[in-house]
Amino acid sequence: MARAPDPREIKILSDILALVLDEQPGHAATALERIRQMARRDGVTGGALKNLFTTRIGTISGKDETEREKRLREQISGLERRLGQSESDTRTAQTRLGRCQTDLGLIQLELATLRMQRPWRYIAIVFAAGAGLLVGIAGTQFYHSLSVTRAPIDRASYLR
Repeated sequence: MARAPDPREIKILSDILALVLDEQPGHAATALERIRQMARRDGVTGGALKNLFTTRIGTISGKDETEREKRLREQISGLERRLGQSESDTRTAQTRLGRCQTDLGLIQLELATLRMQRPWRYIAIVFAAGAGLLVGIAGTQFYHSLSVTRAPIDRASYLR
């Protein structure tokens, strides 16, 4: 597919065309060869080149021009609306990002506090379990020291 012509290329083509019409045969042949090279490179046919010159010279009607301007203005207003919407979306996203970063900072602070408290909790649990075990053993020994003890039965006699 052929690309849209650049205004500089149109000027170059018009300069080359002026050289083709020049009376000096060497310049005209060089200019014609340059036109052929540009046409081959861009995939432009003779008819397309003719249409290019006729539309650029001013054969476009004023009605087509006003319709084109109207379409371009509509495109511009649509693009401005999309730009405004994109800017609004960007601000919203930045606000949400700020809130998320604040929440992340608070969560990290809570996690650090929890990690600092964790070893002391384990130590307190181990200490409480050990103290409970010792109190239980001491309580059992105290109970047995207060209760009446019977004479021990020699159970070895049952084994004979």
